[in-house]
Amino acid sequence: MCPGARIITDEIELALSLENRYKILNENIFPMLGKNEQDFLREVQQFCLDLEPKIDWDKDVYVLFPELGKRGFIQRLNLWRDFGPSGMFYENLLSLGIGFMDPELELSRTASGILCGNPTFRHGGTAALNKVQDDLMSGVKVGCIGITEPNRGSDSVNMETTCEKLQDGSVRYNGTKVFTTNGAKADYFAAYAVYDKKNPRGTMVQAMFKRESGVHTERLHIQSVPRVHISKTIYKDATTPADMILGDNGQGYKNLFEGLVPERLMINGSALTICWNSLVHGIIYGNLRKQFGQNLLNMQGIGFPMGQLLAEVSACTALEVHVARQYDQHIMGKKPDPAIEKSVAALTAQAKYLITHQAHKTAYEVQQHMGGISVTDNTRMDQLAKVSDIQEVIGGHRNVMLLLIQNQIRKQADLLKK
Repeated sequence: MCPGARIITDEIELALSLENRYKILNENIFPMLGKNEQDFLREVQQFCLDLEPKIDWDKDVYVLFPELGKRGFIQRLNLWRDFGPSGMFYENLLSLGIGFMDPELELSRTASGILCGNPTFRHGGTAALNKVQDDLMSGVKVGCIGITEPNRGSDSVNMETTCEKLQDGSVRYNGTKVFTTNGAKADYFAAYAVYDKKNPRGTMVQAMFKRESGVHTERLHIQSVPRVHISKTIYKDATTPADMILGDNGQGYKNLFEGLVPERLMINGSALTICWNSLVHGIIYGNLRKQFGQNLLNMQGIGFPMGQLLAEVSACTALEVHVARQYDQHIMGKKPDPAIEKSVAALTAQAKYLITHQAHKTAYEVQQHMGGISVTDNTRMDQLAKVSDIQEVIGGHRNVMLLLIQNQIRKQADLLKK
């Protein structure tokens, strides 16, 4: 488990096994799940228990993608082939299973399966896009999404990447994207551009590109996730045919914002995994580690804060359960009622703010309770804390979520005028 010097005791190392961590997770969340949901989570957990001994932690996560693909575990938001059940709630359960085993793999597979793969379910249908979908879902190819640019972070609509329509119906992109998760290893790129920078909403395009179509990448060295390749992505006369266009002439703008809700719900599920994985580490370690002749959790300075973390993480879980089920019931695969769609979008932003911040807080606080061993490779805590940094930023960082929530509050004043 740890290539560095080993200082953890045999008793605690054995107790922190993936199997034991799953047991404590299940004790806490199974009361929120139906039988079919419990069975699915157990299936994912057994898969991970079988896979974990085969993981080489010095290698990139992408060598594991084909193993996920064999079981339909690249994603479970959409039904692919006969791999059911599916839906946002099952996608969140998949995150709980995969993320407990390997949080870097969890980050990478969602970027490929959801951010790049979901548009092929929602806006695909051509033979070419069906081929992309099969390649991604089977894990034989890697995907990514291109939205953020060097000068366009929160202001993603007013992007600088431009495109032009060619006579044969294909589109040509020129521009640069950054923070492209999986980009340096990706085979497929779901990217956005505009025909007219003065009218981005009316001219935005979403299209799928192959690497060989003129896409070049440069890896960004982000130390938080050394096994995940995040890149600067350059589109220089990159050209893709008409049957790889996912949204044209302003439809790309609608696709972009339609995709934000499932993207953020997916991120919430991954962040909850960090919450629970960190918390379970603290529960196990605190019950076994002794100082001054007693277990750490018997000390109020540790036991009380751990109790508070459990209450907070449980509340965040209940919120995500509610919003994910609302998404499945009212939006997934349907033409939703605008009022319900607006409500789910608002709750999703609130949940994204709370849950990703809670992931960062929980990992940090548990590290403080565990002490020095938590920053070594003797446990998974250092890895969890680093991935939590990424989760709070992607999909709209904390202040972007607060801006959205502030706008929700301001608009409610209109009710007083009626």
